Amino acid sequence: MQTTSISKSMDTLVLAEIDRLIEANMDFQEAYETYVQQYGKSKIHLSEPVNLSGSIDPIVLILGRNCAVSYNDSQKLLKGSQGSTKLRPNEINVIGRRQPQDSKLVVWNSAGATELEEYNSRVDTIPSRVHGMIANFDDGKTVFVDLGSSAGSVLVGQSPELGGAFVRIYDPGSKDFPAISLERNFLGRIV
Repeated sequence: MQTTSISKSMDTLVLAEIDRLIEANMDFQEAYETYVQQYGKSKIHLSEPVNLSGSIDPIVLILGRNCAVSYNDSQKLLKGSQGSTKLRPNEINVIGRRQPQDSKLVVWNSAGATELEEYNSRVDTIPSRVHGMIANFDDGKTVFVDLGSSAGSVLVGQSPELGGAFVRIYDPGSKDFPAISLERNFLGRIV
C-alpha cells in the first residue's frame, strides 16, 4: 500500500463522476445538494489518496464513529452486513448516506445505489452524506479517498508494501482541535 499524490486528472475525474451521479440518481442528488447547502461546495475535496492494491484481506473502513465496512482486494469487493458492491475498472464509487437519514451507509456508482451497512444515527459522529470515494483503476491501483467528510475516516489493514499493519486516519478537525482522538496502548509479554 502506498500513498500517492493527487493528480489534477484524478481530481477532475472524481468531480466529473460526482456530476454524473447527481444527474443519474435522485438519492445521491438529494444527499449531495443538502450537504453542499450546509457546508458549501468547497467542502468536497480529495484528501491524500491511499492505494489499497496488494493489501491483505480485509481492510476495515470506519466512517464516522460507528459505521464499519470492509474491502477485500483479492475480490475487489466493498461489503457490509447489508450488501456489497464489486469494484469495476475505472468506475468511481461514492460512499455516503441518504438525506433524510435512514441509518444506512450507501455506495453510489453508475449501476445505482447499494446499501452497505447500518449505523446508529443517535451518536453525534455519523457518516457524511458525501463521505468518501473508492475506485479500481486500469493501472492496477485501488484507491480510497476521503472527500472532506465532516465525520472523518479510519482505515485499518495490513500491507506487505508497508511491512505490516497500518492505520490511516482522515481527521476532519484542525491541527489544534482534532475531531478524532486516539489513545495508543502498547501491549507486550514479559519474557
